[in-house]
This record gives sequence, C-alpha cells and structure tokens, in this order.
Amino acid sequence: MKALFRRLTYSPSRVIIFIFLIPIHIAVVGADTFDTLSIQREINGHRPLFDCPECIDNKEQANTSSMTAGNHQLEKDIDIIVTYTDTSGAIRIKTIKSKNLSPSWVWKNPIDDNQVKKKSTVQNQPDTRIQNNNELLTDINKQPHKPSFPVHPAKLRRQALRQERRDRRTAELIQVAEKRDIQMQEAAIERAKTFDTSVKAKYSIWRREYESPNSDSTVKLMRDQIIMAKAYATIAKAKNATGIYDSLIKHSKRSQLAIGEAAFDSELKPSAVDRAKEMGHILSLAKDQFYDCILMARKLRVMLQSTESNVEEVKKKSASLTQLAAKTVPKPLHCLPLVLTTDYFLLPENQKNLPESKNLENPNLYHYAIFSDNVLATSVVVNSTVLHAKDPEKHVFHIVTDKLNFAAMKMWFLVNPPGGSTIQVQNVDEFTWLNSSYCPVLRQLESSRMREYYFKAHQTSTLTAGSDNLKYRNPKYLSMLNHLRFYLPEVYPKLEKILFLDDDIVVQKDLSPLWSVDLGGMVNGAVETCKESFHRFDKYLNFSNPKISENFDPYACGWAFGMNMFDLNEWKKRDITGIYHGWQNANEERTLWKLGTLPPGLITFYNMTHPLERSWHVLGLGYDPALNQSEIKNAAVVHYNGNYKPWLDLAIAKYRSYWSRYVKFDNPYLQLSITSSSRLSNWVSKIKEASLSGRWQEVLSLYNDLNRSGVHITESSLFHPILKASSAISFAHGKSLHASVIKLGVESCTSIANSIMDFYTKAGHIGSTITLFGSMNHVDSISWNILISGHIDHGDFDRGIRSFIQARATGFEPNISTLVLVIQAIRTLGLFHEGEKLHGYMIKTEFSAISSLQNSLLSMYADASINHAQKLFDEMLNRDVITWSVMISAYVKTNKTHLALNLFKEMLSKSEVDGQTIVSALKACTNLKNFITGKTLHGFIFHKGLTHDLFLGNSLIDMYSKCHDPNSAFQSWTEMPLKNIISWNSIISGLVYNENHSKAIHLFNSMQYTEIAPDGITLLNLLQISKHSPNPIIPKSIHTVIIRRNHESNELVVNTLIDTYAKCNLIFLAKKLFNLIKTPDVVSWTTMIASFTYCGLPNEAIRVFNKMMESNKKPNAITLLNLIEACSYDSDLKKTKSAHAIAIRTGFASDAIVGTAVLDTYAKYGDIITSRKAFDMILDKNIVSYSAMIGAYGMNGVPRAVVSLLAEMEASGLKPNSVTLLSVLSACSHGGLVHEGLLLFQKLTETLEVKPGPEHYACLVDLLSRSGNLELALKMAEEQKVGASAWGALLSGLRINNYCYNNQKENVLKKAVDCVLELEPDKSNSYMLASNMYAKSGFWEDVARIRGLVRNKQIWVLAGFSMVNVDNKSFKFVAGDRNQFLSNEIRDTIENLHEFMKLDR
Repeated sequence: MKALFRRLTYSPSRVIIFIFLIPIHIAVVGADTFDTLSIQREINGHRPLFDCPECIDNKEQANTSSMTAGNHQLEKDIDIIVTYTDTSGAIRIKTIKSKNLSPSWVWKNPIDDNQVKKKSTVQNQPDTRIQNNNELLTDINKQPHKPSFPVHPAKLRRQALRQERRDRRTAELIQVAEKRDIQMQEAAIERAKTFDTSVKAKYSIWRREYESPNSDSTVKLMRDQIIMAKAYATIAKAKNATGIYDSLIKHSKRSQLAIGEAAFDSELKPSAVDRAKEMGHILSLAKDQFYDCILMARKLRVMLQSTESNVEEVKKKSASLTQLAAKTVPKPLHCLPLVLTTDYFLLPENQKNLPESKNLENPNLYHYAIFSDNVLATSVVVNSTVLHAKDPEKHVFHIVTDKLNFAAMKMWFLVNPPGGSTIQVQNVDEFTWLNSSYCPVLRQLESSRMREYYFKAHQTSTLTAGSDNLKYRNPKYLSMLNHLRFYLPEVYPKLEKILFLDDDIVVQKDLSPLWSVDLGGMVNGAVETCKESFHRFDKYLNFSNPKISENFDPYACGWAFGMNMFDLNEWKKRDITGIYHGWQNANEERTLWKLGTLPPGLITFYNMTHPLERSWHVLGLGYDPALNQSEIKNAAVVHYNGNYKPWLDLAIAKYRSYWSRYVKFDNPYLQLSITSSSRLSNWVSKIKEASLSGRWQEVLSLYNDLNRSGVHITESSLFHPILKASSAISFAHGKSLHASVIKLGVESCTSIANSIMDFYTKAGHIGSTITLFGSMNHVDSISWNILISGHIDHGDFDRGIRSFIQARATGFEPNISTLVLVIQAIRTLGLFHEGEKLHGYMIKTEFSAISSLQNSLLSMYADASINHAQKLFDEMLNRDVITWSVMISAYVKTNKTHLALNLFKEMLSKSEVDGQTIVSALKACTNLKNFITGKTLHGFIFHKGLTHDLFLGNSLIDMYSKCHDPNSAFQSWTEMPLKNIISWNSIISGLVYNENHSKAIHLFNSMQYTEIAPDGITLLNLLQISKHSPNPIIPKSIHTVIIRRNHESNELVVNTLIDTYAKCNLIFLAKKLFNLIKTPDVVSWTTMIASFTYCGLPNEAIRVFNKMMESNKKPNAITLLNLIEACSYDSDLKKTKSAHAIAIRTGFASDAIVGTAVLDTYAKYGDIITSRKAFDMILDKNIVSYSAMIGAYGMNGVPRAVVSLLAEMEASGLKPNSVTLLSVLSACSHGGLVHEGLLLFQKLTETLEVKPGPEHYACLVDLLSRSGNLELALKMAEEQKVGASAWGALLSGLRINNYCYNNQKENVLKKAVDCVLELEPDKSNSYMLASNMYAKSGFWEDVARIRGLVRNKQIWVLAGFSMVNVDNKSFKFVAGDRNQFLSNEIRDTIENLHEFMKLDR
C-alpha cells in the first residue's frame, strides 16, 4: 500500500488521489476555466449512495478493488456517477468523465476510521472551495495516520495566478454592475420626466370601485385564496390534520358561494368582504403550520399541470364542437329549401323557368360565377352586388348548385328576381362531361382508400379524439361544387372574363371597375393574403416533398378564393385545367397537400396571379374578431372565410350586421322557415354578448334588425341592454322601446319597468322616472334604489332623502351605492340628526362593517362635529387610506392642525399614504407656517416617487409661498415635469403674496408662450399687483388681456378690475367699467361704493348706494360697511345715523362686523353713548367687537370703562389678543391710568400668553411719557428696540412735560429725533414733530436743518384741515391755505379767533 502511495506521489501528473467507489465524494479545490457551472452545482448537491446495509457490508471489498485498479483507471478514464436532488425533489443522476476534470480535483479515500468519521461530518456540510492549497496540506498533515504529500510549486503558482485573475475579474464585474445601476437610475429619472400625470377626472376620496364599476380586485383576491386553500388542504389531509382541513374546505365553499357568478367587485354580495377576511385568517394559520417552500411549489405545480391539462382538453373539445357546428346546417336554412322546393313543384311547367336572355353569353357584360348549395347565402351575394351596381341591367349572375337545391334556388329567384339583372341557375349534375374519367377528384373519391380517409372520424369514440378529422367530413371538401371553379372555360365557353364569388362574401361597392383592371397577361386576379409568415405557400403545401420544394417558393405570397377575376382566354391558352389535373393526379396519395381547393389553386395559378389592391377584398370575418373596422367599411367585398359564417350561431356578432342587412327578413319564405322563437333566442344571445362588451352601436343595430324581422320581444332580460345602449347613444331609441313595451302590454313587469326607470334617470329625465314609478303596480328594492339615486344624482337632495325615509317605511332594503348617496345628501344638506338615525340603522344591519359606508359616515361627521368624527374614527377597526385621509382633512378644516400632523405621523406606521393625505398634511403645515415639517414632507414625496403628482406639486408651491419662501416655491414649480393652469396660478399667486411683483409679471409674460392660456384666477393675481403699483398702464394692459381672452363676462374679474382702477386713483375708468355691466349684482354695487369711498368721493358712493336700493338689490354686510365709511366723511352725524338706520332695517345691526363698524364710527364722532348702544345690539360679540369698544372708550377719555369692559369680555369666555392689549394700553395712556395700564400689561402678557410687539412697547412708552416717567420710558425704548412710533411718543411726552427746556437733557432730545428720522425717513409726521420740538426748545439751527431735509428729500407734508357743515354743505379749512375763496364774514371771524387765541398769522 505504501509503495502504491509513493508511486502515485511521484507520477508525472503530480495528482494526489484517494480512490473509493462507494461512496464517491469529490471536493473542489480549484477548477480550471473549462469546469462548467452545471457540474459544480450537481456535485455540490449530490447525496451519498450508502443507503442499504448490503452496500455498507460490501464497502471494504469495493475499496480494495478500487485501490488496486486506481492507477490503471486514471490512465484510461473513470466514470464518476453523481446523484443529487433538484429543486422539485426529484432524484437526478449525472455521469462525469475523469479526463474532463482539471488536476486540481482531489480524490479522497476514507478507508481508515478517522476518515470515516470525517466523512459523516462532511456529508452534513456544503462543499466549499479552499483558497490556498497550502492550508489544505496543513490540515491534512494535522490529521492522525494521514501521510503528507508535497505539492509541486508550478501548481501553486498556477493557483495563485488563477486566484488573481478571479479577483481582477470580480472587481471589473462589480465596476460594470455599478455603472449599469447608475445608467438604469438615470434612465428611470428620464422616463419619469415624461410620465403623464395630467388630471383625467375629478379627484375624489371616495373608493374607486364606485367610480369604476368594473373593478375586480376583490374577486381576484378571493379566487386566489380559494386556490391557496385547496393547496393547503391537500397538505393538511396528507398530514392527518383533519381540523384545519375541514376549516379550509368549509371556508372555500363559503367563499365560492359569496363570489357566485360575480365578475366585478360591484356584483359581490355584502358578505363577500367578511368571507375574504375569514379566509385570510384560516390561510394564515395554515401557512404557519404547513408552509414548506418546496412542498408548496410541488403542490402548486401539480395544480398548474392539472389546470393546463383541463384547458387543453377544453380547447380540443371546443375545436371539435366548432367544426361540428360549422358543418351543421341550421334548421331555418334546412327548412327554407324544403319549402321552396315544395312550391316549385307546385308551379305549372310554363312558370318554372327563369326568363330567357341573350345576356347570358354576351361578353360585353359583367358576368359572375357563384357555385353554392346555400340559397340564403347566394341571395345575399346577388342582392348586395345588385344594390351597389351602377348599371344593374349589365350584370349577369351564373349560379350553379346541386340537384338537391336546384329547384329551391330557381324558386327563390323566380319569387325574388334581382332588379334589372340577369340570373341563370344550373344543376351541376347535368354537366355530363364532368365525370370520373375526366375529373381526377371524382375518380379519387370513388376509391375505398379515399373514402376511408375522408370518413375515418367515425372510428373515434370521443369528440377530442376525432377533433383533427372532423373537418374532413365537411361536405364542402367532397362536393364537386367546390372543385367546379377549375372548369370555368368548360362551363362558360363563350365568355372572356368572369368574376368568381364565393357564397360567404358580401359586396359593398360597385364591382364593374374590376373588368377594366389589366391583369398583365395573368389568368387570375386576386388580393394577396400574406402577412409575414401567415398565408404563405409553406402553410398549405408539403415542402418536404421534392415535387413541391423543387417547383415552388415556400415564402411565396398566398391568396384566397372568394373574389377572383379570371381571364378565360389566357386560361385556355395556358391550359390551366390540364395543369390542375396533373397536380391533382400527383396528389392521389395526399402527399402534396391534405385537402381543399386552395392548395391546388395556389399550385395551378403559380406565377399566373395578378395581385389586386387590398381594398377590393377583405378576408377574415369568419375567424378574426380583431379586424380593422375602417378596412371593412372601405372594402368592396368582405369575406366570411372561416368557420364563423354569418348565418350560423357561431358568427362573430359585430360582423353579422354587414351580412344581415341584405337578408330580406320580411320575405314570406323566411317567415315560414324561421320561427319566431328560434330567431328571438338568436337575437337575445347576440344582443347580450354585444352589451357585455360595451358595443352599444351594435346592440342598437341588432335591435333594429330584430324589429325589421317582425319578431316581437317577449323576454324581459332583453330590454335592459337595449335601454343601456340607448342611454349611451340615442335617447330616441329608448323612448321608442318604452312605446313598444306599452304596445306589448308588458309594462307591468317590474324588471322591465326598473330598466326603463334607470334609462330615464341616466338620461336626466327625472320627471319621467317619477311618473313611471308612480304608475307601477309593484315596486321592489331596485325600484326604490333607482328613484332615490336619481333624485340625489340630479341634485334634489331633499326629495331623495324623503324618498329614502318613505322607502324605509315600506321595508325597503337599500344597497351600498344608495346608502353612500344618501349619506352624501345628508352631508350636503347638513341634516346631522338624520345622519345619526341612518348610522343607527346601519349598526342594526350588516352594513356597519363595510368600509366605504364607514368612510362616508366619517366624512359626514367631519363636516358636522369633529368630536363625533373622532369617536367614530376611534371605533373603526379596519382603517384604510380613505379613513385616515378623511380624518386628517377634518382636523385641517377645523384648524386643529397640530392634531392633523400627529395623526399623519401615526398613519405612516400603520397604513399606506396617498396623494390626497399628503395634500392635507401640507395644508396643515401651511396653516401653521411650519416650514420645517413642510420641507420634510417634500422629502417624503420625493422618496415615495410622487414628484409627478400635480396635486402634490401645486400644494408644495402653496406651502412654500405661504411660509414666505418664494425661492423654494419657484424651484418646486420649475422641477414639475408637467404643469397645468393651477400650477401657474399657484406660483404667480405665491410671488404676489411675497410681494415679488416683477417676477410674477415676468412669469406671466413667459406663460404667453406656452399652450396654457391664463384664466380668471391668473388675471385676478395680476390685478393684485396693479394695486401696489403707481403705474396706471399695468391695470390698463391687464384690461386689454381680459378683453382678448373673453373674460368680460366673469363677474369676479370685472369687479376686481373696478377695485383695481379705484386703488390706482383711476375712478373715472372704474365708473365707466361699472356702467358697462348690464345687470350688476350685489358684489358689483358694493365694489363701486367702496371705490368711490376709497377715492374720497363719499357723496358719489352714497349716490351709488341709493341707485342700488332703487334697483331692488338687497345690500349685504360688506355693502353697509362701505356705506358707513362713506358717511363718516361728513362732519355731521346725520348721514352716519341714516346708514345705521338702514343697517337696523336690513337686520345687519346685530351682525358683528357691521355693528363693530357702527360703534367705531360713533366713537370717532365722540358719541360714546350711541357707540355703546351699537355695541349692545351685537348678538354674537367677538374679540374684534370688544377690542373696538375698548378703543372707543380710550379715544373718548373713559378709561375706567375700559377696565370693566375687559373684565366683562373675560367673563364671556373670550381671551384678549394682541389688538385688545393695544387698545387697553392706548386707553390707559390717554386717560392717565399709568398704574392700571402697567398692571394690565403685565397680566395680559404673563397669564394669557399674549406676545407683545413693537406697537405694544410704543404704547407703553407713550403711557409712561404722558405721565411724566420719562426716565423709565427712555430706558424701555432703549432696551426693547422699539420702532419710530415709540420714539415719537417719547418726543410727545417731552413736549407735554416741558422736559427739554433743561439744557442738560439736550442729548435725550437729539437721540429721540435721530431715532425717529432714521426709522421713518420718508414720513412728514416725524419731521414736523422734530421741528416743533427744536422750535419749542429754541434750537433754531436744528429747526432750519430739519426743514432743509424736508425740502431736499421732497417730502410731502400733509396739511391739517377741519370741516364745518353749514346748511348741508361741508366747508374745508386747510392749514396754511390762503388762496381759497372765503367770504368777508368768514375772514373777519378768523381774524377775531386769531387775536383771541393770540396766534400769529
């Protein structure tokens, strides 16, 4: 043994081998480049072969034999047999030759005990590749009783180089993979930019299944659950788990019953959702107990194979039945020739022949050849050809039929002669020259082998077994009528050209131009039918036969019999019939083609066929339901080639009308042959089929054909699809059908009446629906549902709810759709009490568990009471996206934005998020001005891939704009791949909101170069810009855009334009525009009153108000606000009291807005008593009313009343705000209540969390300054960094208290003046106050300096004035105005006053 090991060690191959035959265990140390991946997988996955005791007992003998023969086997070859199991569990065997293995493969011999123990460990571990052979040798050396063998250095170098190449290749592949990932990401981004996110319909939070009735997600889910349940049930049964097996079977049956025949979710029963949840629970239990990936894959694979086998079986049966139906003559077509034949033989002999005509052999006329045994089909061909012929008298039809139908064919055309055309009917059996000695087909049919071939299908016992042979039994393959087309010159020897027509075609245009087509010396003119590989020669001929392959091109384009123009002169020259005979004789053993006439036709007319334009002949109406409709309509001839002939029940419904329109259903023979019941059944099936596919035009066409056939509709189920088609296309058809119902006397049928009600409801004739409902003898739940839905859908919510209440009293059971509509109506009308009652009804029934109804109730409660909505939300166990979205939106609408954002965060961990929910969250951020959270939501939108959602993009623009970040808003707008008018309006509005007017105008100009036209909202935003611009050209330019864009009829735009003109001091244009309005509404009148008031023309404003009252327009609160302001211009209270009286008469005096304006006006006039009365008249006082009254008390020197009113306000439950605090401080300042003012300031800022601003500190400085606490006032002004008003108040305090007459305080004065002028450099009040203070202190140089600043800066000094009302006329006296016209009496009075007041002029 040692000698053997030594010899192997020093062998030239330098391979270390330990050989054993059973078991074979191969460890891969390092494979060469040619080692395949499949070998690696198979060896790594093998299993040992020691499975039997006999194998183990014979182990020693096998090892001994392998040791003795090892070197010999190595020199020759060794077959290595490996067993393993694949992923399906099947045992596989693989044989590998040792010569195919690289030198790095090692054979191990586990002879000794240590190696046997090692083997037991290795068998339970996967084979691994060892990177370094030195490590392998070290491990082997460490093992006891294991001899060590050196490894050649060259081999080690090869392994090192091989490993280096692997590492380098791995790095290259990783780099390539990273580059491809980057390319895929870039491609995905580019693709996303072109994604269409335009709005196709109105966004709604309601469930999609109520918008799309064809949703089937729940049905699919339940069917998948049933499949999984069957798979788990099989496993459970195999493991004797009877409990879970019974549960799976039971729930499968319940789910199947719940699905029933439903194809869409809307057709499911209300209990279907519960069944799906129950099935999901039991499937979860089964998965936890039995889930095994490999086992489950096997079960599903078996089920798939079984299903595929069933599908294949059904396909075979379907093909068999189709062939059977195609060759079966329908009963009406069978009866028609019998009736015609009977009448034909009853005719006198002199009336049995068609009129003789010389046209039959006139080559200058248009001749047609029709070979058929179908009377009705032939009549359609003739009728359609004659109907479209320009000169029917020039058309001659040569009809050949068999002996059985000869009499019937003649009788039909005797009774129904085509207008002006010539008809010839012949019997093929009378062609004595057509016999077996001349015709190869007849000779072949006489042989026993051919008969056995054609009729061998009778040997089969099942449909499936004979499916391939049934078509051989079709009579068309045996009838000589089918082969007569190859003998046209013999049948019509005196004709030059003839057009061959099959009996399954319909002519739609005049065919006479075909005789003018130059065939170019060819015999046959036909339309080619090849489409790529379809309908080429190799489809019909056996190209494995050398006779075919040597003579024909397999890719030659084929054509079809059906409409073929034959040049009979060329036919005779080229002996076409002889060619046909030759090939037919060669195919006696059926080795060239199987059957039919098209293959021999392709061979016979090979290179002798002229291709016609495709518009002449369109094929496929008998087998292809996906033909181009425009091609069919534009074709001269349409061909029903295939099994689905138009006269069969198999016919494709949408093509039938092209054929049936030429059938004379009023013909008495058809009336006798086709019974009403059979025809009605046929019509019903086709109308229902077309209705299910949504082919409404075809439904109405079939209905019209049904009426023309004279069949009366008696089946109630037929009315609904016809009425549904009428709703989609023609209201007149529906009314006509209603009249037919009344004539038939079936209007008492509830289902028919319901269908008619539904038709009138969808057509918008709700009055007809109500009338029909009232005339019904019996109404059911469907009737009530239609009536209630009709009322609500058409906006009559009140009547809809009353009908619902009335229906409930009769025991009516509503469906889910009706309940959703009723809840919406209750929500719209605000009938919260009715909603609660409906909620109670739903709790008593099983409707309370339906998510869509719960969401509808939640929306109703959200509008009525947020607390009720919160309670219902907490009670809902199954919350979907709509539930969360409704609740978040409700919080936002009720200004509980913090709760909305918290709920949104909770939703992220429990549910998916849709765009509508994110829009609500962004609205919450907008209301809170929470820029940080809004930006976080922006990142969330990007992460979710929702950047193409227009709703979200527009909401982001609005959020950034309202949070005063116009740059981010503009960037979001720029990054939107698609923009609509709302996007443009949002960004323009945001820029206007942030006073970036120039950029907004620039953006509007760029909008002119896009496909999006500005709308009214865009123009409103631009008009807001005009109000802030002194340039009058801007509003005029916008006015021209309004005219060009036809927005003059938009009342909102026109009213805003009037207001804009007024704000730009263009009141004459505002008045002119107002006069152009034909019938101004309240808003227009109010806008004009406000415009005159703004421009200082109160009398004009009052005059406009009087005209408004004369036009019987009732003013609103805003109208009265502007009227009161206009009246306040007068120095007399008379007009103000008149306006107050109007407010009392119109009922607006108790309104908080109007009442507050009235009390403020009286306060400004000094009538604090009447002001208090106006305040007491306000019913619902708010914080604004109290603040105004507090200001009125302060203005009129009643500071003590301020303190008591503040206490009254707090007692009413209202909390003072910053405006209230300002009014209180102002009142205390003017009233000298320093201590009280300071206490109230401290109380309101500390206890009520009112944050004081600069205006509050300015008022506080004024309070301290007026009371003489100048040091404290100065200290507060310096510490709080107050504004100009505070320093102005300090200067006023210095003047009042003569503080500045002390020369030591000169610095205080100058500091206050410098601060005032620095903070308000453009206001005249600051300069006048500083000038007066310097003058009072005697600093005349500073006075001159201040006045010089006023002149240099060209500051407009507003002069003070006073008004005196005398005899209803107001006289204005302006300070320093000596040029105004004054009477001598007034001048003398002024002089006396000046002297009395000791004032200089």
